[in-house]
Order: sequence, then structure tokens, then C-alpha cells
Amino acid sequence: MAALYACTKCHQRFPFEALSQGQQLCKECRIAHPIVKCTYCRTEFQQESKTNTICKKCAHNVKLYGTVDGKLLCWLCTLSYKRVLQKTKEQRKHLSSSSRASLQEKEQYGRLSSSGHYNSFSPDLALDSPGTDHFVIIAQLKEEVASLKKMLHQKDQMILEKEKKITELKADLQYQESQMRVKMNQMEKTHKEVTEQLQAKNRELLKQAAALSKGKKPEKPGAITSP
Repeated sequence: MAALYACTKCHQRFPFEALSQGQQLCKECRIAHPIVKCTYCRTEFQQESKTNTICKKCAHNVKLYGTVDGKLLCWLCTLSYKRVLQKTKEQRKHLSSSSRASLQEKEQYGRLSSSGHYNSFSPDLALDSPGTDHFVIIAQLKEEVASLKKMLHQKDQMILEKEKKITELKADLQYQESQMRVKMNQMEKTHKEVTEQLQAKNRELLKQAAALSKGKKPEKPGAITSP
């Protein structure tokens, strides 16, 4: 009897040749869960259901960032893209009014050409192609990116300046603390020396007082007595 192998999806057992290479799926599972391309990144993945059209990575990103007009963008690019769309709408209104004026000129030119007044077509009267909007969007996106890069560079410079100032302040503070410790140590040393001198003098005075109380003449310090 031929060995049977389990399908990795339904776990039913089939002959090895009945399973697909790589994922080891049976025929029914291959039909129910085909390999499709992700709507966003276009990488192939195994479809869990008919409504699942994006891979797990893009699904996670959509949950985090959302989508704008079917485009998967981060938060910063979303803001930039929305600004570009707004500018594009305004420019389209301007282009629409300009196009109507150009169309009237073209019709007038056509009437003049049919009457034999002109024998060539002026390129200035040509209408803008539909691809113009894409170039406008690309140019505006590049402008937005350049502006953002400039802002980031300025912020980096400000951060560097602040870090430099903080470093200088820390160095100055450490120097002042060091000088203060030296001064305090010197004051403590001086105080100790003065205290010792006063204590020594006090002891000498006590000796002299004791000698006087006994009726003895106090000896001068350092005097040498004769034998």
C-alpha cells in the first residue's frame, strides 16, 4: 500500500503526487485557497478567502496607517499626498477654465483654417494631455520631500546646537563643582590647623595656671635648666 501524506491545510491524507510542491496542498485546498498577488505590494500569497486581496504584511500596514485613494502610505506621506491632491484640484479648476478658452480659440482657428486663412496648426492652441496631472503631482511630491528634508536638516542643526550648549554647561558645572571642592578642602584644612594651634596654646596655658597655683614659677617653653 502506498504511503499517504497529510495536506497542510485540511490535514486529510493523500498520495504524495496528489499534493502540490512546496506547500503540500491537496487539489480542493488549492482551488479554495489559490495563490494570488497582493493588491498593494504585488507579492504572491495564499488567499484565505475570496475577499482577502492583500497579504498579511500589507494588511498589518493598512491597520496601522490606513489608505489614501487606494495607496498604502505612512502618516507623513499621507499628509503630503493630501496636500498635493488639494493643490491638484485647485490647479485642475484653473486648467479647466484655461482649456475652455483654448477650445474656443481652437474652434475659431478651425473656422479660419476651413476658410483658407491659415495653413498650419499652432502648437500653443493644443490642449494639455491627461498625463500632465501626474507630472504635476510628481513635481509637487518632490517639492514636498525637498521641503521636509530641509526642515529635518534645520531641526538636526538645532538639536546639535542644543546638545553642544548642554555639553558646555555640563563642563562648566563640573569645573565649578571641582573648584568648590578644592576651596572647601582648603577651608577645612585651615580650620583644622587653627583648631590644633588653639588647642595647643590652651594646653600650655593650663600648664602655666597649674604651676602658678602651686607657687612654682612656670618655666618658659624651650628654656634649658642648668645642672
